[in-house]
Amino acid sequence: MDAELARLGLAERSVRLLAGRDIWASITPLLAPRRNLVAAFGHVGPGAAALLPLQPGDTLITDASLDTVLSGATSPHALLHWVKAGVIVHSLRGLNAKLVIAEDDPSFVVVGSADVTAAGPRQLFEAVTLSHERHTVEEAQEAWLEWCDLAGPSLTAGDLEPLLEQYGAGKLVTARPAATRTAAAARPVVTSRQVTPVRPAAATPPPSPVRPAAPAPSPVRPAAAPGTPAAGPAPSPVRPAVATPGSPERPLATPSSSPAQPGADGPPAAPGTPERPAEAAQAGAPADRPGTADPATADSPAGAGTTAEPVAAEPEAGETPEATPEVTDVPRPSWPRPAELYLVSLVEGGEPNAEAAYRLEELQREYTHPGEDGESPFRVELLWADDGQGQDPPRTLRAGVHVIPVYSQKQGRPLVGSRIEAPGLVLQAYIDEFAYPRRTYCYVLTRQSAAKPAFGDLRKALATIGEKPNFRNSFQVPRKIEALLGLWPDVGYDPR
Repeated sequence: MDAELARLGLAERSVRLLAGRDIWASITPLLAPRRNLVAAFGHVGPGAAALLPLQPGDTLITDASLDTVLSGATSPHALLHWVKAGVIVHSLRGLNAKLVIAEDDPSFVVVGSADVTAAGPRQLFEAVTLSHERHTVEEAQEAWLEWCDLAGPSLTAGDLEPLLEQYGAGKLVTARPAATRTAAAARPVVTSRQVTPVRPAAATPPPSPVRPAAPAPSPVRPAAAPGTPAAGPAPSPVRPAVATPGSPERPLATPSSSPAQPGADGPPAAPGTPERPAEAAQAGAPADRPGTADPATADSPAGAGTTAEPVAAEPEAGETPEATPEVTDVPRPSWPRPAELYLVSLVEGGEPNAEAAYRLEELQREYTHPGEDGESPFRVELLWADDGQGQDPPRTLRAGVHVIPVYSQKQGRPLVGSRIEAPGLVLQAYIDEFAYPRRTYCYVLTRQSAAKPAFGDLRKALATIGEKPNFRNSFQVPRKIEALLGLWPDVGYDPR
């Protein structure tokens, strides 16, 4: 990071001033290596792509209203080039800002007097400032998000192509009558046409102005523990309803390892366990129940006289997902509506230790459930964060609270396009004090959602109620929680 700050000229200070007649010759080299740019320029001239190096997924807000295009201040040719290249372009009438935010690490903002225009022989004297000061960058992001909200849907090639013939057409030249002064007869007079919008309002809801984040590998292990059949996770060793064809070689966890202890009159242990054959016979797992017989019960009185048909070879070789009774035998977990909600900043990558992975397998057997009446399934995910990466997770995480994972850059803060996940219910959380750096593990019960919002959407949802993201304290006020839950409208909750 120090080398990058030195390249920006910010190694020993947080703000730098650039001035001159050829200002883009100084700005463009600073922006060219960056791949996460958002910009706002009121006027965009021809050849703007050579000055502002936007890449696919970057976002630009400009004034592409018809009168601005007619006057020649904004070139639809330049905008069409960006749109076809995958750049997201919005139009906001009356915009006069000159702003670029680089959201890589380190993030910085460039703001000043220069539009994205090549002035040619009439180059203007310009001045811009460059800063990586955290609060300044955040204020610039807040202003940019507000402009995105006002701008509405992004422009398409179909919106811009009709404007190509209109570009500069408003610069009409007329002659004064001969009766007037002769010297003024050939003087050009600039007229303007009636102001009309760029295009009618879109019939569909506007898409998110935030760049879609590329899906990154999840640090969470698969829902099924390694080595188990493809049929899905085995039932809980603490509270199964019926026996399942599992692997008898693997030792079962003791009840103390489960976060939820069963009652005294709960269901007995699985009949597949060699130590408890008598209880298995009493638990009501006779051979007339398909898929529940186990070789361990063949010699018991209940298994006498039965055929070898229930002890089929298919479970040992692996069952198909359609023939998995054990998934539905896991009781549906409780899924209360959040009353205390945290934002937790996480960093992609890394591997959990053996103890954390083993706890995950236990909880997956305990809570994985396909859902009822068409609802989305339940699954357990393992989240972790190391001290010094991103923003340290709250030390008050405990069973019963909800968290929204926010994936940020290493040793940085979340960006506008950072990936976020739907709220999850914390089952367990503990700190590995022996790891270096110290690591916090958190086991979360989650639900699937079709919505894929980004961190910029979360910030806007809070901004509508006058709030900002907070990674240190929990959200407990109902209107704040509802604003966050609204990002995933298809995730339902049990009534409290």
